Amino acid sequence: MEDNTRFYQAKDMARIASAHCEGCGECCRSMGESIRLDPLDVHELTLHLGRSFSDLLETAIGLHAEEGVILPHLLMKQEQNEEACFFLDKNGRCQIHEFRPGLCRLFPLGRDYDGTGFRYFIVEGGCGKTDKSKIKIEQWLGISEIEPYERFVSDWHYFIKETKEKIAHIGDMAKTKKINLKILELFYQTPYDPMRNFYLQFAMRLKRSERTVFNQSAPGSE
Repeated sequence: MEDNTRFYQAKDMARIASAHCEGCGECCRSMGESIRLDPLDVHELTLHLGRSFSDLLETAIGLHAEEGVILPHLLMKQEQNEEACFFLDKNGRCQIHEFRPGLCRLFPLGRDYDGTGFRYFIVEGGCGKTDKSKIKIEQWLGISEIEPYERFVSDWHYFIKETKEKIAHIGDMAKTKKINLKILELFYQTPYDPMRNFYLQFAMRLKRSERTVFNQSAPGSE
């Protein structure tokens, strides 16, 4: 990242809103596997669509490997000569806008992780719309509880980062597979109770992962 990059916090104003945005859908095309889904994203999708994680696999959600860790992403569908998000309708409008994933909400912003948390920056060459105006980042994201959300995003990022580092030192495909199956089961496949606070449930699962995920790499563990 360039030294002159400007960084923002959630309550800062950033010039990212465009009065000319008519939902062109350009930012929803040819994204490959880049729209990664965190546990909150999948929780929102399953809750609002009334379908389980397993139901959405291979139709709307795919799996990919990141440095040995298997994670879900939004699938692209073939549309004429290009790829488009599975949830983009024939008019180029998002069908899940109210509960769209975090990375979709974020664009054209990115996150810079500094080792303990993160800060926002504007992605160079992101949205091509002109005459942008300033908007408070937390308003742009449209997240009702921004502080616990940011804490969740940070905790998930560093959990995955730590998992990648542990997997790199295991060197055992069978144990790596067990770790990945546990992560998918614990954070994605097992539903979260919609009547309870998601962030508290996630925090409990994150703590539980210390014995149900990482102990899979211990010598002699089954």
